[in-house]
Amino acid sequence: MRKVLLNELNSVSDNPVISLSEEEVLHGGNFHGDYVSLEMDKLKIVCTRLSMLAERQLNFLFNNRLNKILPPFINLGTLGLNLGMQAMQFTATSTTAENQTLSNPMYVHSIPNNNDNQDIVSMGTNSALICKRVINNTRQVVAIQIIAVLQAIDYLNIEDKLSPFTKNIYKMARSIVPKFVEDTPKYEEIAAIEKLILETELCLPKPAKTKNVKSL
Repeated sequence: MRKVLLNELNSVSDNPVISLSEEEVLHGGNFHGDYVSLEMDKLKIVCTRLSMLAERQLNFLFNNRLNKILPPFINLGTLGLNLGMQAMQFTATSTTAENQTLSNPMYVHSIPNNNDNQDIVSMGTNSALICKRVINNTRQVVAIQIIAVLQAIDYLNIEDKLSPFTKNIYKMARSIVPKFVEDTPKYEEIAAIEKLILETELCLPKPAKTKNVKSL
């Protein structure tokens, strides 16, 4: 997707294309946003799938009958009095559902216009704008998932068992969202973790090269 977008952004976008050096006039439909539209649709589908995975993992963490080691909704307070992360699950679930609705591809929604001069339209701008919303939605769901994992780690008291890489993420996230017991609004903390995801490379380090290993 990145390769296609960079190629399109650095390409000539006009019709006809007039080349002075070659003394040619080329009619190739270079204005068309098909490539951008298709890649944006593909990206939003992948992001929606990621949000679905994160939401299902959240459900597993919150359902004590499934995980059998955590309190309902990773509630570190008093069951029946405190909510834990129940309200945040509602946000993650509804946002994931919105992503699923938005994942309908714009690429195939061509409506002829310009007196039918443009009879096949890419809808690339719509596709890109919707993709942006899906990406932002997915970041929110993953942020809630990170907060849930922080609470689970503290409940199980397993910080010392984390790998160095994971512990570093744990400390960065905990510096933003301290361990909580009482019910308070969490939208600011969620937004702060979203910012952390956006501005920090929370990806696994590249594995070290191994010598004398034949390729499969």
